[in-house]
Amino acid sequence: MKRKVAVIVDAPAAVPQDLVDRFEIGIVPLHAIVDGKDYLETEVDIEWLLKRLREKGDVPTTSAPSVGEILRAYDWAADRADSAISIHMTSVFSKGYDAALEARKLALEKHPDMKIEVVDSCTVEAGEMPIAIESATLAAAGAGFDEVVKKAYDVRDSICALFCFDTLFFRDKGGRIFKAKPWAQAEGNHGAGFKAMIEVDHSTGGTVQLVSRAKAKKQLLQKMVRIAAERTNGTSLYGAVVHMNAAQDAGNLEQMLRDELQVEALHVSQGRAVTAIQNGEGFVTFGFHAV
Repeated sequence: MKRKVAVIVDAPAAVPQDLVDRFEIGIVPLHAIVDGKDYLETEVDIEWLLKRLREKGDVPTTSAPSVGEILRAYDWAADRADSAISIHMTSVFSKGYDAALEARKLALEKHPDMKIEVVDSCTVEAGEMPIAIESATLAAAGAGFDEVVKKAYDVRDSICALFCFDTLFFRDKGGRIFKAKPWAQAEGNHGAGFKAMIEVDHSTGGTVQLVSRAKAKKQLLQKMVRIAAERTNGTSLYGAVVHMNAAQDAGNLEQMLRDELQVEALHVSQGRAVTAIQNGEGFVTFGFHAV
């Protein structure tokens, strides 16, 4: 018997594999282009890629999934459910959302009785993950299409997503620097000296909002905790942490959050290839909302 709703999300959301399996979440990978070769990001060995990124030089690039690739995800959903919700990284950074809208038109021609909602998450990575997990949890419990769609948008609209970088070099090279361009230029002119933190979520219009700089990453991680405390205002927190070869920093952030706030759920995972290429090693992102 089919379920009511299937949930699909971009691979950069870095949903832990045990939750992907438990809730039967469909994953749509983006592409990593390394030395002229195109790889699905889910097939790239991260250690190999990080070693390649440390060389800098001809920096690898990324690209969005094609309409055909997303259509295959919708076909996968049609085999399992009466409807689907498809969650994608902010349309400011990627053409994946637009490709998903085109794929939806084709999917509805093939599956006219199906409902498909395409969601611009207005964020990515740890900001996108809770939207997917909370939607999939509800869908797995038997909720209908309208209820799951409402949950996705409610979480999307309440998410605060903070991003902390060891370097803005990769962000700048990938063209996703926006308001942080002066910080990247200062880093290039004077060398590394300040770590940077930005916000990207629904409240920022899905684009970059500058938050803070500091000499040490620990200071920015502590600021993340302070921001979470202010925005949850004594209520419980539901969130996620995604890192790129920065497990110790991610673990420290998790411990501070659990020590100082009321945490209902906090999922921690390492990012995939596209996250590495776009943000570099040492990257830590934290997405959360009050519950």
